[in-house]
Amino acid sequence: MFRELFVAVSIAGAAVGLAPGALADPSNDYHDDPGRYPTDVPGMSYEAKLGAPCYSWERNVFGRGRGGEPLQCKWIPNQWPPVYTGFWTATYALYGVQDIGAPCPGPQSTAQAPDGRPLLCVGARGWQPTVLTGSGLHPA
Repeated sequence: MFRELFVAVSIAGAAVGLAPGALADPSNDYHDDPGRYPTDVPGMSYEAKLGAPCYSWERNVFGRGRGGEPLQCKWIPNQWPPVYTGFWTATYALYGVQDIGAPCPGPQSTAQAPDGRPLLCVGARGWQPTVLTGSGLHPA
């Protein structure tokens, strides 16, 4: 009786122990093709990864990350690594190319101006160019 119980527990332990190895196959990992969205903008990076370095933080700053997450390349002052490196950070919902001052859908929305500058929705003022400070995105 004890022998059968020991064998059953051993088989169950082996099955549980080997299961995570089968699930760790990278080919079964989260599908990382961000695809294309109707609100995408010219110059968009489809290879962006949250927290990875980026080098275009003034114009054409938007990208798509894992699963299509909208990202923005931001340079943060007084930060290591060197001053010529920005980082991909999460951003608000992206609304394509918009004109400065045009009406916008509401707060927490971003867009890109025809000249490539990032825009932020500022209520009644509409889309306005942004500047990044230590406390976040603000109208320029």
